[in-house]
Amino acid sequence: AFINHGAFGAALRLAQQEAEAWRRRCEQQPLLFLDRDLFSQLARVMRELAAFVGCRAQDLALVPNATTGLLLVMRGRVGPGETLFSLDVGYGSVKKMLAVVAEQTGAQHVQHTVQLPLSSAEELVAQVAAAMPAGTKLAVFDAVTSNTAIRLPIQQLVQLCHSRGVEVLVDGAHALGMLPLDLHALAADYFVTNCHKWLCAPRGSAFLHVQPRHQAHVRPLIISHGKQSPSLARPSAQAVGFVSEFIWDGCRDYAPLLAVSTALRAWRQLGPEAVRSYQRQLLHQAVALLTQAWDTGTLVPLDMCGSMALVQLPDACLAAAQSAAEHISTAAAPGATSADGKWVQDSLHYQHHVECPIKCINGCLYARISGA
Repeated sequence: AFINHGAFGAALRLAQQEAEAWRRRCEQQPLLFLDRDLFSQLARVMRELAAFVGCRAQDLALVPNATTGLLLVMRGRVGPGETLFSLDVGYGSVKKMLAVVAEQTGAQHVQHTVQLPLSSAEELVAQVAAAMPAGTKLAVFDAVTSNTAIRLPIQQLVQLCHSRGVEVLVDGAHALGMLPLDLHALAADYFVTNCHKWLCAPRGSAFLHVQPRHQAHVRPLIISHGKQSPSLARPSAQAVGFVSEFIWDGCRDYAPLLAVSTALRAWRQLGPEAVRSYQRQLLHQAVALLTQAWDTGTLVPLDMCGSMALVQLPDACLAAAQSAAEHISTAAAPGATSADGKWVQDSLHYQHHVECPIKCINGCLYARISGA
């Protein structure tokens, strides 16, 4: 049983087939495809994505994954003495990225420890308001946290930050598909998301949205033919230059990005809200089943979740994990540890053929359930 859709998603079969069709078309005549046809097809995908998430196509950059988009923003937006602000519930690799960017640029990284469990979105906003240092340059928030499966109140956080002159980078890795998006209304300075998770496009497809006023300082990792000459670097050409610099980064496989069209078509045919409603119903049913069977609860109320939730495991799971730790001569901690979580997760996989992530939060073990 696979109940870990939140990890890497699952591409629609039709989207996989479309990606393969694009690869075959490329091999039939590589120059025709890469030099003559590709750019117009990528532009079409950008227009389709923009319509789906409520923004202008010229403000989108296609990237291979959310991690790339996050780094592009961070490395170009902070300097010596400036402050980066984030939450400890953020994604693990992003925490590492923030630490490295701060070290390389001379910026200061302030990470707030969210007090869990939370009872409401307003409680989290209040914590951020109290913890964010004055003069912060850039704040980084998840739309939906990976480790704790919390849907953060991004709209309120953006408004809070902008009221203090703080730019906001949203890590929306789980957002596209799981949540209804209107990037124009959200007004975050930067928003990055994956297409392969909840939209169910092939892996290797993501995008970065940048407000026009910030596009001049967001540059691709790879400089290629799309780079404009200084003579064209004028305000009227800024949006064109932004798209041009990102649309081509060398000869590689662009099929996953092109196949996003099929995933979007499926969502339009099924109805986005109908799909999200199904996901939520599935999640709520699973949570009810598990909490009743285990006599436990969730980390946060379900109205603070999207299509994933953390359900606390019964005490017997921790006891079994600690008994195994003692068996291999490792002292058992008073509460649960990440090692205990790994033992339970591995046991589920190898002994029961169940793929489900187990999280250790504040000394307790939780199963992260995905409704998909």
